[in-house]
Amino acid sequence: MVSAGEWGFFLGAAPGVYFTVRNMIRFQRVISASEALAWKHGELLDFNLSFSLKADFLLRPARFIKPDDSAALREAKQNLLAARRRVLVRHALGAVFIVIGAFIGSFSAVAIARDY
Repeated sequence: MVSAGEWGFFLGAAPGVYFTVRNMIRFQRVISASEALAWKHGELLDFNLSFSLKADFLLRPARFIKPDDSAALREAKQNLLAARRRVLVRHALGAVFIVIGAFIGSFSAVAIARDY
């Protein structure tokens, strides 16, 4: 049997999880558009399978665009970098929503359950 606190935890965290997943889906669309842009010009940008690209994108954005990248690859990577700040801020907000929502949901559910 699931307790009131557990129900509150999951129901409170649900909006933050939804917000974060929606952000991931939006960013995946940006990745797909950037990969399609590179592919259209005969270049390969495999962001999802390249750990070094992800690490440079996340930790070292100044090194994300390499000096030997073609013009099409530069444009595709600039497209990704343009979305970087927004994606990271939304992810951080999603984490905050999850933590606060889970706490408030648990606390509220336990407080309501004690009244009955």
